[in-house]
Parts: sequence; structure tokens; C-alpha cells
Amino acid sequence: INNHARIMPSMDAFQAGIGAVLMIHSLVSMHHFKEFAMATDSRESPPLDIILECLLGMSLCIIAVVTRAGNFMTNKAAPYSARKTFDSLSYRKNFAIFNHRSVRLEQKS
Repeated sequence: INNHARIMPSMDAFQAGIGAVLMIHSLVSMHHFKEFAMATDSRESPPLDIILECLLGMSLCIIAVVTRAGNFMTNKAAPYSARKTFDSLSYRKNFAIFNHRSVRLEQKS
């Protein structure tokens, strides 16, 4: 493992922490704005700085989580299902039920 790989997990955690702090701060700011709007009976939309702060915090958290996950592995089918067609993979013999409304209608008459 190279030195860069050992530094990255702490950097991702730091980035996610900064994103979480930004989101919490935007939450508190929005709460103060709502209280102010209710006290003054104003119907204004939230300030742009609160919205941008929330979006920045959310994007920092998402980027940190995705980069922390590392390289994605390929999704390979199991050996027994690699030979089957796509339609036959979803077929379950126990799920094939032929009790439908016509059976009930025939019983009533």
C-alpha cells in the first residue's frame, strides 16, 4: 500500500466532517430564518446562502462517501446462472400459481 492510500481515508473523513458541519449549520440557519419569518409574517423564500451551504455540505458528504468506498468491483453472475437466459433467472416454480378469479367464479355458480 502506498503512502497516498493511507492518507486518503483520513482526508475523506475530514471532508465528510466538514460537509456534516456545513449541513448542521445550514439547518440552524434555516431554523432561525423560519422563526424570523413566522414572527414577521413574511412569505419569503429561504436565503440563497442557506440553500447553497446545504447543497455544498451535501455534495461534500456524497463525494467523501463515494471516494471512501474505493474502486468498485465488477458484478459477475454466478457460474450456474451465467448459462441461463435473463427470463429464466426470474422464474420460480413455487411462484407459479394458477388460482385466479375464474376458479372462484366457477365455485360460486
